[in-house]
Amino acid sequence: MKKIIVLLAAYNGEKYIKEQILTIVNQSLKPHLIIVNLDKSSDKSQEIIENCISEYPIIKLLSSKKTFGSSASNFFHLLLNVDLTNIDYIALADQDDLWREDKLEKAIPKLEQGYDGYSSNVEAFWDDGRKHVLVKNQSQQNFDYLFESAGPGCTFVFTNKLANELQSFLKINKDEIFQMKHYHDWLIYAFARTNSFKWFIDSYLSMQYRQHSQNVLGAHVGFSGFLVRFKKILIGKGFDQVIRLIKLFKLEKDPFVRKWYPLSRLGFIKLALYAPQCRRRLREKIYFIFLCFLLAIIFPKF
Repeated sequence: MKKIIVLLAAYNGEKYIKEQILTIVNQSLKPHLIIVNLDKSSDKSQEIIENCISEYPIIKLLSSKKTFGSSASNFFHLLLNVDLTNIDYIALADQDDLWREDKLEKAIPKLEQGYDGYSSNVEAFWDDGRKHVLVKNQSQQNFDYLFESAGPGCTFVFTNKLANELQSFLKINKDEIFQMKHYHDWLIYAFARTNSFKWFIDSYLSMQYRQHSQNVLGAHVGFSGFLVRFKKILIGKGFDQVIRLIKLFKLEKDPFVRKWYPLSRLGFIKLALYAPQCRRRLREKIYFIFLCFLLAIIFPKF
């Protein structure tokens, strides 16, 4: 039987975490172990998790006294400290989503077909009843991994081989990694693609992706969502992560990167010409061209 570990990052999650844990415990393809890493919380999260442990021994609780400061740091801590011995697959989970019963059952066969990493589309939902499907499974492009993730990290499942190499990389670059407070999913996808691991993005809606005021990075949908991302990019956010990834993976001399990096006004104009290779979705390719030309004019500080 395949051994699957689920890594769940938690912080002040008393409102939703038990419901999420139950959707993981009740998977049609059962996980071998659920490891919850609890960022220092001021609510009843620890009590709820401990009650779940008493009922489901496959759950293990890590730190509840250490402050990680972000979900990304929480996941990095999990990935650095999980024992990968005799484990076949790793899945990531947020504390407030709802997994479909067959989420793991859908993911594992894809990995068994020769892929190293898996992610999927999701259905974002709000407490007021609104729902919106987030489609992420457009065709992967040559360099999309430098500019976007493969989808929400809470859909990620990957093989032991990828997990081992990722863990080694995180240990070597630990200081730099923990300076990154966001985008752990983007980093994992970029690491996989940079190191020639094969990734599958599924059209299947594997989970319900809860949206609320505490979401750090959520489902920015429609024109209002575009404006949120637009404002962030204008002050350099997003491209600062691109620069981190280039330095982290030592891609400065990569033939593609050298065409436009280091970023400058001219660099942004050159980068705009490669938009079809940098984003998956057609609309995002168009936005990318527009933003590159705009950034060439205003040139934010990074």
